[in-house]
Amino acid sequence: MRILFLTNFYPPHELGGEERSCQQVVEGLKQRGHATLVLTSMHGTNNVPVESDGISRLLYLEMDIKPWLHSIKFFTEREKREKHNLLCLERLLEVYKPDIVFIWGIWNLARSLPHLAEAKCPGKVVYRFASYWPTLPSQNHFYWQAPGRKWYSWLPKKALGALAGALMDRENQRQPLKFEHAICVSAATRDILVEKGIPVSRARIIHTGIDVTSYLNNNHRRLNNENLNLEMLYAGRLTAEKGVTTLFRAMAKLVKDRSLRNVRLRLAGSGLEAYEEHLRFLVAQTGLKDFVEFLGRVPFDQIPDLMRKFDVLLVPSTWQEPFSRVVLEGMISGLVVVATATGGTGEILIDGDNGLLFSPGNADELAEKIAVLAADPELRQKLAHAGYQTVSKRFTSNRMLDEIEKYLDEVTII
Repeated sequence: MRILFLTNFYPPHELGGEERSCQQVVEGLKQRGHATLVLTSMHGTNNVPVESDGISRLLYLEMDIKPWLHSIKFFTEREKREKHNLLCLERLLEVYKPDIVFIWGIWNLARSLPHLAEAKCPGKVVYRFASYWPTLPSQNHFYWQAPGRKWYSWLPKKALGALAGALMDRENQRQPLKFEHAICVSAATRDILVEKGIPVSRARIIHTGIDVTSYLNNNHRRLNNENLNLEMLYAGRLTAEKGVTTLFRAMAKLVKDRSLRNVRLRLAGSGLEAYEEHLRFLVAQTGLKDFVEFLGRVPFDQIPDLMRKFDVLLVPSTWQEPFSRVVLEGMISGLVVVATATGGTGEILIDGDNGLLFSPGNADELAEKIAVLAADPELRQKLAHAGYQTVSKRFTSNRMLDEIEKYLDEVTII
C-alpha cells in the first residue's frame, strides 16, 4: 500500500503527542512493508523546503507560530503561499500515486488542502481526528478576531480585520469536506464532532497507543517508603484549559489547611511568557515556593527518565481532551494518574481501579485524592500496577498499528 500522510507538523519539529503518534504510525507501517511519504509544513526550517528520507517539508503554515509579521504577510503573501501548498500536494499526488491520502493534522494549514485531496482521490482520503479542528475557525480568523497586543495596535488591527474577514468569507464559499472515511482517537472525540455537525458518526474508534519499551523497567520502590515525600508531576502545556491553577489551589489546601508537608509538585512544560509569569505569581502569592517547582520544557525523549522520579501524575484538564497521551505515559511508567475524566480520558481511567478521577476545577476533591494517596502507599502501588497493566494490554503502538492497518486495507478495497 502507498500512503501519503498530510500533517501540519512532524518530528523533530513537533508541538506535542499528536505528531509523535504520526511518526510511530509512519515508521510502523514502513516496517510492515508499506510505502509512506509525509507532506508537512516547513515549521522548524525557517520556511526553507527540505525533502529527505520520505519527509517533504514543503508547506507554509497559515500563520507562523511566532506571528510578529502576520498582519503584513496576510495581505502580501497569503494567496501565493496557499497556491504553493496546493501545487506541492498536486505534484505529489501525480508523482507518488498514493492508494491512501492519510490526513493526520490540519490545524494551521488551509482547508483547501483536504478539499484538493478529496477532489483528486475520491473515496481514498482518510482523516484521523485527535483534535476538533473541523469545528474551529482557521488560524487566520483567530488572528484577526484577537485584539492587538499593544494599545496602539488595537484600532489599526480592528480596521484591517474587517477587510481580512471579508476576503476570507468570500474565499471560503466552497462545499464542505466530506470526511467519507475517518478515525477518531476516542468515542468522546467522535461524539463532540458529530454534535458540532461534522459528519463522522460512522468513524472508526482507534485509541492512541504508545511504544511501551521506552518506559519499561521503572522501579518504584519509593511507593513502599512512607517517609519519603509524595512526588507529583504535571507534564504538558502551561495554558488555562489545562487546569494548572487547580493544582495550586489543591496544594494550598494540602499544605496550609491540612498541614501536609510531604507533598511536592513539579511542572514540566511551557506556555506563553505572560501566562507562565502569572502562574509563578500564584505560587508565590499562596506561599508554595518550597512545594512547587517549574522545570520548564522537557524534550520528549527525556520524558521516560523524568517520570521515573515521580509517584503521581496529575492531569487537571478542564477542556475535553480528545485522548491524553500523557495519561498513558504516566500509567506505563508506574505512576498513579489522578485526572479529570474530560473527553477521552474517561475511556482510559476507571476511578479507584487503575487511577483516580476528580471533577474539573474542583481543588477540594483533588486535594482529598492526593491526601489519600499520601497516606496509603499500598493503594498507590495497587493503582500504579493496574494502570501499567491497562496500557500494556490495551494501549500499545502495535495494537494501534494493527487497527489502523486493517482500516486502511478496508478503505482501499471499497
